[in-house]
Amino acid sequence: MTMSKNGLDNGGTEIFLQNPAAFESFLKNHDHEAAEVAFLESILEPGMKVIDVGANIGVTCIAIAKQVGEKGKVYAFEPHPRYFAILKENLSSNRLSNVSAFEVALTDSAGKVDFYQKELSSGIVSAEGAQKIEAPCTSIDRFLNEQKSHGVDIINMDCEGSELLVLRGAERTLRMNKVKIFCEIHHDFLRQLGQSVADIIICLQKLGYEVHSFSPDKLQIGDDFDRPEYIYGHN
Repeated sequence: MTMSKNGLDNGGTEIFLQNPAAFESFLKNHDHEAAEVAFLESILEPGMKVIDVGANIGVTCIAIAKQVGEKGKVYAFEPHPRYFAILKENLSSNRLSNVSAFEVALTDSAGKVDFYQKELSSGIVSAEGAQKIEAPCTSIDRFLNEQKSHGVDIINMDCEGSELLVLRGAERTLRMNKVKIFCEIHHDFLRQLGQSVADIIICLQKLGYEVHSFSPDKLQIGDDFDRPEYIYGHN
């Protein structure tokens, strides 16, 4: 039985990562997620504060939480109710007390946002046959202000089209802190919104960021921006 990133096996059964051994076994059989985890572990340090945007069922969130340790903190955001429920189960199963999970979408404003789920993806981009839900939303700047915590070290993003909205809602945070950004790029979703990876890069460069591409196959950063799977930004 194999588990996909959204917590579904081929038969549609919800699977939980119930212990460290199961988690390591999962990564050995899923190269894409393993590459994400390997890169994140290379930039994470104990005690860091991390925002995980689009936490899904918690595969990368679990790895991040273990790497930053008890003195670190992870804020995980997943607006889809089903994925959020699995995320909470996975965090509990792995006995992680340094993660706060929120059933909220991150954008550039506070209120409500239409969210769509079809097959293995969910996000702000609609598609024929997609299930529509209305999700609460907020921005990173607003959230950290409400938490009375302006400091954050890393933002990990897998938000399927919301990248620019998330970054625009974090401008104050990004200007005030040296925040590393690791972002999966969903080119098709961006194109449907009239955007591209170039728009994300320009947004970050205006905030003083140096931006690189990341290849999960080679596990290294570079400067190939034709169709990068990920970008990594630091200042």
